[in-house]
Amino acid sequence: MRIHTLRRIVACFSLFALVIPSAALAAPSGINSANLDRAVAPSADFYRYAVGGWLARNSIPADRTSWGAFDEIQKINEARLIGILESPEVTDAKVGSEARKIGDMYGACMDVAGVELAGTRALDPTFRDIARARTTHDLTGLFARATFSGSDADFGFSSEQDPADARRVIVGLGQGGLSLPTRDYYLSNAPRSKAIRAAFVREVKETFALLGDADPAASAAAVLALETRLARVSRTPDALRDPIANYHPMPVARVGALAPHIDWNAFFTKSGVPARGLARIDVGQPEFFAGFDTLVATTPIATWKTYLRWHQVSTHTVALPKAYRDVAFAFHKEFSGQPVRTPRNRQCARLVDATLGFALGNAYVAKYFPPTAKARAQAEIVAIKAALRDEIEHVAWMGPQTRAAALAKLAKLSTAKVGYPDKPRSYATLAISRANLLGDVLASDRLENARQIAKVGKPVDRSEWGLTPQTVNAYYNPSMNEIVVPAGILEAPFFDATADDATNFGGIGAVIGHELTHGFDDEGSQFDGDGNLHAIVTKADSAKFHARVGCIVAQADAFVVPSLGLHLNGKLDAGEAAADIGGTTIAYHALHAASTDASIAPAAGFTADQRFFLNWAQVWRDETRPQAMRAQVLGDPHPVSVYRVNATLANEGAFYAAFAVKPGDAMYRAPEKRCSVW
Repeated sequence: MRIHTLRRIVACFSLFALVIPSAALAAPSGINSANLDRAVAPSADFYRYAVGGWLARNSIPADRTSWGAFDEIQKINEARLIGILESPEVTDAKVGSEARKIGDMYGACMDVAGVELAGTRALDPTFRDIARARTTHDLTGLFARATFSGSDADFGFSSEQDPADARRVIVGLGQGGLSLPTRDYYLSNAPRSKAIRAAFVREVKETFALLGDADPAASAAAVLALETRLARVSRTPDALRDPIANYHPMPVARVGALAPHIDWNAFFTKSGVPARGLARIDVGQPEFFAGFDTLVATTPIATWKTYLRWHQVSTHTVALPKAYRDVAFAFHKEFSGQPVRTPRNRQCARLVDATLGFALGNAYVAKYFPPTAKARAQAEIVAIKAALRDEIEHVAWMGPQTRAAALAKLAKLSTAKVGYPDKPRSYATLAISRANLLGDVLASDRLENARQIAKVGKPVDRSEWGLTPQTVNAYYNPSMNEIVVPAGILEAPFFDATADDATNFGGIGAVIGHELTHGFDDEGSQFDGDGNLHAIVTKADSAKFHARVGCIVAQADAFVVPSLGLHLNGKLDAGEAAADIGGTTIAYHALHAASTDASIAPAAGFTADQRFFLNWAQVWRDETRPQAMRAQVLGDPHPVSVYRVNATLANEGAFYAAFAVKPGDAMYRAPEKRCSVW
């Protein structure tokens, strides 16, 4: 799915996947005492106290960029998926069945000899069209082909729920076209950014050499120059967080006036957009498209052709011969610090997840997600929602009008999406060949883009999921006013069916609370209970809210990542940091409102409150390579793990009581300096 569409799902809990086996935890408390470092006082450095023992025993595996609870869960999950994909139930399934399709996609990916033999032939039709381009009108067709075939070239294009009328689906356009994660990688003069650009140019040059270009160095320089100009007209990651500033509906004629060198009627026709979809198009960042149009008018056609060829190849590296994969990994190694590539079977499992994820999810749920887990998770969501209702009724920054609107929105919030979709997605029209991996991937891209565009002009399907069941993540979607909790995240340490309420509320409960508060933060509060872009907060109350968030921005700006000497970006991280504070606060209150005395009695030497905060911290145990952490700080709205523990809990009054934190302790903040939104 394109970036422009995904920006409406504002709050995935993390960009990583996670899990540790329940057997490693000490039931019934759910807290693994071996993870602690009792030589460190909890009032001095709670993160180190809670996970220091784990840090002493663990190091980052050579084939990963990080190692922590997220990665441990990912390892377990990937082993499960590989087991499914290599099982006779899949490999010997009926030809044409969805089980056989996931097996064939995986088998085609694992057949590295077949991948070598196929080469890049599946891209030849696209390469021929690119070679034939002579005019800007020809470019229009190439842009349409690139966006529709899954390439990340040019700009974002897909369908989206209309922010102003959440009942319907419209066309969305957004900035894009960059190979590096954000604009700053192109524009910063920091030594590390320069090193990444140099590594990127090497990757592009060596890729073009494999493609047989006459002057690979010139081609690489052309790609970097064009993408740098795209970066200059792109918004920063924090600027993309404002839903109002990134919503500009207009008819196709106005899009044409904004960017006249692109034949937009032809673009949309070639992309399959029905005529009914041309009356209302959301252009998320108009200045980007004005700048893009200038580039179309002033950049030689040959440069665009070079750029488009690069993106066709770079988007589909996993399905290309080893020489291409080697070049891509060399850049990844420089960018992330990962010294050894991911084993092929894990790469292939991820590919099946990306292309046939819901079919794979059917098998995953049947084997690893019992109905009892779904029922307990749903009960926990009900408890968290009740606690949030109480918070809304009493929170100081809401006046009567905002409070009434917030309660009305909460009443409409859907909490039904737990575990897996009730209506599985169909891949009936997708043909998979074990002898043509690249062709399979391209066909999957076309199917998904066609599915997205077919929704334009139709009523919104509120049963649709944005994540597959096996995904270890969760999100809140303001346009749907819903929380989605896949089966993949309902694993320890987030959720353990053998553990008590204190631990589970400190894990999945805080996650659910985190997601629910996104419905009422600076982004979510701009949408009403039906998902329309209609603010539920008055201007006066919004000012009060932002003053409280300003406290979080200042805290984040002042935080220096220990291993990098780099400050966090408060404006980028404040939304997720505020949700962490809100999530832990609400889950704590829900724990005491919903649990019996017996279920929150002392266990394993800890009170219920201590277990609650310990599990929040143990969820975030993590070691990350400096290169990958730098990328996170620069472009990811989720703060680094040590901040998510220490900074979050230093704002929680209940944490002070649980661990006897007092003035003079490193974890102590004077009450007037603690940030509070909920």
